[in-house]
Parts: sequence; C-alpha cells; structure tokens
Amino acid sequence: MTFSEYAIGLFPYLSCGETEPYYFTELIGSFIKDAAMDSCQILKRKDDTKYRYVTGDRPIPQKAAQYIYEQKDKEKFSKWMWERMGDADSYDGVIEWLNNWGISTDEPERVCQKLLEDILLDIIQKSSVTQNVQETEIDLKLIDDIQEKIKALPRPAEVPVPEEATDDEQMYISELYRAYGDAECIDAFSADDLASYPEYEEDLDDRRVDFYAAETIRRGVMELGSGGLSGQFDVLKSETYDGVKDTARRKHENGYECMLSIIEQAVNAPVTNYLLSESPYWISARIKKGVCHHLVNDKKLIWVRRRKAQ
Repeated sequence: MTFSEYAIGLFPYLSCGETEPYYFTELIGSFIKDAAMDSCQILKRKDDTKYRYVTGDRPIPQKAAQYIYEQKDKEKFSKWMWERMGDADSYDGVIEWLNNWGISTDEPERVCQKLLEDILLDIIQKSSVTQNVQETEIDLKLIDDIQEKIKALPRPAEVPVPEEATDDEQMYISELYRAYGDAECIDAFSADDLASYPEYEEDLDDRRVDFYAAETIRRGVMELGSGGLSGQFDVLKSETYDGVKDTARRKHENGYECMLSIIEQAVNAPVTNYLLSESPYWISARIKKGVCHHLVNDKKLIWVRRRKAQ
C-alpha cells in the first residue's frame, strides 16, 4: 500500500469535511510527538504540495519519512484516529475499508497506525534512485541555501517602547480598554481605571511591549529595502490573520477572553509564507502577539463585538 492509497482511502472517514492539505497536516501531525511538530519540515510545505502528497502526484521524500518515523508517537495517533472516527461516526466505514484490503480487525486505529508505520519504512528503504532527484537534490538544496541566508540576517534595530503612548497606539489601546471594561462590566473603562485594576495595568504594559516588538519588524523590513523583502511585514500580518480569524469568529465570555484566545492562537499559528520566519531575530511569540495589535489598528480585528450606543 502506498501513502497515497492509504491517505485517500481514509480521507472520507478521517477528514471531517476538511480539505486535503488540512487533512495531511492532521494525519502527519497526529503521528509524531508534540515536541517534534515545529521541526517537521514537511508540515511547513505549501498547501498545493500537501495536496499532491495525498493524491500521489508527489512522493513523500525519504528524509521526511525518516523524520516522521523516528519521531512517531503511536498512542497519540491511535487516540487521534479513535476521536476522528467518533466525530465522523466512521468506525464501520474504516473497518470495511480495511476488509477490502484483506485486513480483519476490531481495533482499526491501531491497525492503521501500524500500516502508516510500514508505509514510512517502505519509503525509507527505497533506493534513492527511485526518489525524485530534482526535489531532493536541487529544490531542497536551493531552499536550504535561501533559508541559511535568511538565518544570517542581522538583528533588526529595536524600536523602544516610549513612556507615553503615541498617536499610533491609540486605536489598539482603546480596544484594550473596551476589552477590560467588558470583562469588568464597566461601560467606559479608561486609563483612570487602571489603578483600581492592577492586573490590567500590567496587561497593558505587556501589550505595548508586544506592539513595539512587531513595530521593530515593520520598520526593519522597510530598512532592508532591496531584495524583495520590504513587503514581508504585510505577509506576516496576512498569515497571522489567516491563522486567527476562525478563533475571532467564535463566541467568547467577554472581550478580554476574546483577546487572550486570539493572541494565544497567533503564537501557535504557522507563518510559513513569511520568509523571515527562518531567522530567530525576525519572529518570536512577542512579535506574533504584537502583530495582532497592528491588525486592530488596521481594523481587521476587534476584541469586543458589541458596541454600546454613544
């Protein structure tokens, strides 16, 4: 059984209506240890590439298969698959699919885990001659060269946090006040209320640091000028928004909880199209959080949906 036969065969029962690229990420991500997720390069590929892995138009590279196999977490995969079958009510469907392959079992989650393990071993053991030479020797080398150059970029000049908030900060700070007020049932929360709520005063200080961490990147990419990197802050904002917009659409207890949920998601959301994410100086949790406040300034995000009449 090939990986594509395996992935396509289980797609109706495990995808829960999601697209092939998302399903690929879930399938592989559930097979490896949580600690190995960030370093799993195949999960960072573009959606079109992930789609081709599922359909079989592009083979899983040996190097990727080796990493996935070495970082496998059998129990994690079995648990994920069991939950997926429960969510989709597809237990019987998976059993039937396995029967069509001549496999009889009442533990499909464990059998499918072993099947994927064997498929990865088969890929690993294949001769390198049968692999896509252009991908493994040319494309990946080019990507590695580009990534190494990006990693070598110098640290951007840090933009300090001014003692007093600037005009550029008024919009996102006003939205923070609305979030604090929404959490405490105060109609017009303002700076005067911070003394009575020291936890929000501390929170505001943290948010300003985050904002300027992102501002450092915004100004930094502009200073890079040539090389086609000057638009990368816009890419970072777009990638971040794509990663958090579903969280923003959910219902939250109040505006403060909404803000915390969205920012937490921003930290975890991948920004693979942001080229400078390969450099430790040009991406961090604080930068990702700060981008959310820039998105508030852009009127792409709000923390409080309800707006009281003025």
